[in-house]
Amino acid sequence: MKIERESYLSQIRPFINTPFIKVLTGIRRCGKSTILELLKDELIASGINEKAVVHINLELYSIEDILIPEKLVKEITERLEISPKIYLLLDEVQLLSGWERVINSFFAAKNADIFITGSNSTLLSSELATLLSGRYVQFTIRPLSFAEYLTFIRDIRNSSISDPTAHIWDYIKLGGFPTIHYFKEMNSALIYKAVSDIYSTVVLKDVMQRNGLRNTDMLERVVRFVFDNVGKLFSARSISGYFTSHGRKLSVDTILDYITALERAYIIEKVHRYDIKGKKLLNLQEKYFVSDVSFIHALLGYDDNRIAGIMENIVYNELRRKGWEVFTGQLNDKEIDFVCTKQNEKMYIQVTYIINNDLKIIEREFGNLLKIKDQFPKYVVSLDKNRTSSVEGVQHIYLPDFLLMENADYKS
Repeated sequence: MKIERESYLSQIRPFINTPFIKVLTGIRRCGKSTILELLKDELIASGINEKAVVHINLELYSIEDILIPEKLVKEITERLEISPKIYLLLDEVQLLSGWERVINSFFAAKNADIFITGSNSTLLSSELATLLSGRYVQFTIRPLSFAEYLTFIRDIRNSSISDPTAHIWDYIKLGGFPTIHYFKEMNSALIYKAVSDIYSTVVLKDVMQRNGLRNTDMLERVVRFVFDNVGKLFSARSISGYFTSHGRKLSVDTILDYITALERAYIIEKVHRYDIKGKKLLNLQEKYFVSDVSFIHALLGYDDNRIAGIMENIVYNELRRKGWEVFTGQLNDKEIDFVCTKQNEKMYIQVTYIINNDLKIIEREFGNLLKIKDQFPKYVVSLDKNRTSSVEGVQHIYLPDFLLMENADYKS
C-alpha cells in the first residue's frame, strides 16, 4: 500500500514538464522510491501513455542487466521509438557508473522529463552539477514527520486517531522510517532491528565504500559519540580529546573525514552557531542532529536521559522539513537552541523536557528568549501537557502541537 506524501508531491508537481532535472535525495529507506512511484502513477493518470513513462529502480538490476551506461541508453532509446517524449524516472542513480553523462545526453536532447533519486549528497557535487550548471532542482526527502506518522497509523494500520497527541511517545521512541509501519505490531525490538539494518547498509555502502574508509571500528566510535551528544555543542577537536583520554588516538582531520562522510550519507546534519548580537556565524563548535532518532535508539538503546537531545532532534527535523534554515544561537553567554530563518521570516525556539512550573526552568528557557529584543515569534517547546502560560509574548507550546501546527488533518 502506497501512502501519498503530499508535502513532497506538492513541491515536485510544479516542476513537471519544466526544463529542470528533478533530483530527490535523502537517506536510504526514507521513502524516495515510493514518491517516485507515486509520481509515475500521477503521470499515467493524467493521460500520459504508460509506455512513455520509463521507471527503473537501479537497485533491482545487476551489472549484467542494465548497470552499464550503453545498456541503459538502449533501454531508454527504445521507448523513444514509441513516444516522442518520455518521462524518465531513475531510482538510486548513483549505482550506475557514468550516470551523469547518460542523464545529460537525454536532457540536452530535450525529449525527456527527468526525475532521479540518490542516497548520497555527492550526487550534486559530482559531474552533474558541472554539466547542468544549475538546470536541476533538488528535493530533500526525510523520514516521516509526526503528521505523516499519524497518517501511516490511520491508513496502514487502519486505526482511528481520536487524540493525535497520544502517539507522541511512540514517535519519540520508534522514529519515522516508513517501513516500521508494515510490522503487524509496533514492537520496539523488531523495529530497532530493522532500523539497525538500515543503518548498517548506509554505513557500508554510502559511508565506507563511497569514501574509501576502512577502519569500521573507529567510525562506529565516532558515530556513537555524535549520537550520544545530540543537542550538545562539540567540535572534532573535542571528539579527538575524548578518544585520547580513553587511550585511543584519532586525529582531528580523520574525525572530520568521518563526519563529512556521515553528512554526505544523510545520517547526520551539522548546525552552525550564530551570534545573535553580532549577527555573524561562529566558527567554534557546532551541534549535530540525526536524520531519524530511531538510529540513536537502535545503536545505543533507548535511554530517558537523552530525552532533551532527542526532543531537540525531532524539532530540528521538523523545522528543516518545513523549509527553515536553522542555526543554534549565542546571545552573550546564553544559548538559544534554534534561530530559524526563511526569506523575511524569523523565529526563535527553546526546547526543554518538562517545565512543570519550575521557576528555574522558566527563568532559563523563557528568560533566554526574552533577552532577544526583536518582534519575531519566540517559542518554548516542551512535553508538559498542562501547559505553562506564555511569558511576556514568549509562547509555550506542547511538542506534538508544535509538530502539527500547520497540519489541518491533525491540528489540535
